[in-house]
Amino acid sequence: MANRYDKIPDYKVIESATQQELTDKQIAHVKSEIETAVLQNKRRAYINLDGFNHSQKIKLVQVLSNKGYQIDENSNWHWSFLINLQAPVVRFKQL
Repeated sequence: MANRYDKIPDYKVIESATQQELTDKQIAHVKSEIETAVLQNKRRAYINLDGFNHSQKIKLVQVLSNKGYQIDENSNWHWSFLINLQAPVVRFKQL
């Protein structure tokens, strides 16, 4: 009888699933999408966020921002977003 109740996950399992850290699979997915977009000479990389909880989405944006990427303003934050892969414009001052 007790084995039937073992199927219910412990609170610690649920709590760790809702934490902010990205999984190895999620990191590999983002890396793959960026690399594929670059190899195809695309201006943006499309990142599907189906497997990310809200906290993980925030963490991903923080990580990408810290690495110099910009999230496209037209992105649909809830389902996916586009990462702008264009280099920032550098302006030179005339001497």
